[in-house]
Amino acid sequence: MTQDPVLSEPRQRLAGILYMTGASLAFALMVLCVKWAVRDLPVFEVVFFRSVTGTILISLLIFREKASFLGKDRGLLFLRGASGFTALALHFYTISKLPLGLAVMLNFTAPVFAALLAVIFLKEKPGLFLWTMILISFAGVFLLTIPSGMDLGPGDMKTVYIFLGLLSGFFAAIAYVSIRGIKHHESPLTIIFYFTTVSLLGSAFFLPAGMRWPAPVEWLALLGVAVGSFYGQLGMTLAYRKAPASLVSPFSYLTPAFAFLFGFIFWNENITMHTIVGTVLIFVAGSLVSLREAIYE
Repeated sequence: MTQDPVLSEPRQRLAGILYMTGASLAFALMVLCVKWAVRDLPVFEVVFFRSVTGTILISLLIFREKASFLGKDRGLLFLRGASGFTALALHFYTISKLPLGLAVMLNFTAPVFAALLAVIFLKEKPGLFLWTMILISFAGVFLLTIPSGMDLGPGDMKTVYIFLGLLSGFFAAIAYVSIRGIKHHESPLTIIFYFTTVSLLGSAFFLPAGMRWPAPVEWLALLGVAVGSFYGQLGMTLAYRKAPASLVSPFSYLTPAFAFLFGFIFWNENITMHTIVGTVLIFVAGSLVSLREAIYE
């Protein structure tokens, strides 16, 4: 993968790391506000207000940059939008049901799922490395379930919530793989527009089932969701512009680390040795897979 010479400069690399660290903190603040908002508001309502803000902002950027709203490969663009919306809704739902750090960490299995999907749909050869990373990642998931004393039997609802958390990672992986097929001939603004617009329309469809006008303090939480999401996306974009993906990608795993910390501070959620080891295993597997993908590209 060819890099701009300026990216080899230490200050540019450091800036990339700092931007990704800031993005991770912003995303962690976003999920903190989601946890706060979904205590009383329906999940799809929170998704809706997040998507309204995102759609407005990205539309303004498209107008300014004179990019395309519809794009060329509309099938893959819609797949990216639909899978991203599904991942987002499942992620917000599991945040409402599981400890914050656990819900976020389950979503961060996406890079491993993405590598597996690339084997199936892009005909990439998996090899021993990928299978090892998959086993390590799911060993980490198993360890993360232990601190809460979760019964892993099929009748236990917490098992269902864990499955839905993994499913959010799976659908996020579908979004990642679809982006790989279009990113070289579609504007990033168009890709994001499809995600926010499909999320807006999809969540709006479910609003009549239980929308409730937010109280003033809930508007503050919704504002936090929107602001955290915007600055998280901005920081992540700047990070990848400043430094190679192989350098900055692992720092995205600071998001679940911050989430565990916020869960401990605000909801007294346990952080045990099982939590730490499980998180490290998923971090190692996801980071190595992301590094492999960056080198591959």
